[in-house]
Amino acid sequence: MIHTWKCTPVNVYNQLITDVWYYLRAMVTEIDIPNWDRRESYELFKEFEDPFFGLQVELDVTLFWAYCKSHGLGIHHSLLYAVVKTANSYAPMKFRRRGNSVVQLDQVNIGCSVLKTGTEGFTFAYYPWKDGLNAEEFDAQSKPFTQESAAGAVMDSRHHQDDIIYGTTLPWVSFSGFKHAKKAGAHSIPRIVIGKMYESGSSKLLPFQLEVDHALMDGLHASQYLLRLQANLDSISQIG
Repeated sequence: MIHTWKCTPVNVYNQLITDVWYYLRAMVTEIDIPNWDRRESYELFKEFEDPFFGLQVELDVTLFWAYCKSHGLGIHHSLLYAVVKTANSYAPMKFRRRGNSVVQLDQVNIGCSVLKTGTEGFTFAYYPWKDGLNAEEFDAQSKPFTQESAAGAVMDSRHHQDDIIYGTTLPWVSFSGFKHAKKAGAHSIPRIVIGKMYESGSSKLLPFQLEVDHALMDGLHASQYLLRLQANLDSISQIG
């Protein structure tokens, strides 16, 4: 049986209730775990102290880079656009664990690290997703969020939210491996890292790492997401 509901903030008397509302505000569909074809994998990996696994790939951004340059689009925001657009079109990237339940979110947004101007410190910026956005619209709406964070916005980890993807950028190096810092306890938010683009022959390649909860996704699902992401990068002018 599938259950769908939507929570609204009614009679919010204190911050705790507010946090609960933020946590549950997105429409979700509950996964019927007993009849889920991944039930055995879920039951196994949900007990692990660290159930996350990662895949490191080199994305071919040759066509993507050319399109962004010819249309005056920011590479950073356009990459985030492709990441979150692809995630919203692929159900496993919207799976989350909530207590003893697994839900599929209606949509997910994306957050990313931002270097504070004139410092070596960083904070986070968050970029809301809306179905139907194209790359140009996402780039335009995202710039103010990045600028505000770079100007010194207080770091907000959005600990009360799970309808996001955590993003990090390392524009200084082309890396071949990455390990994310994670708090102890159950959490199931996917994480991505974007590295420094480099040239190989006539191609432009981008180090990209994806880390997901093995209780919710297997190598098959992570691979399918990455293949979809590559396809979207190749056809950025058509997605949206």
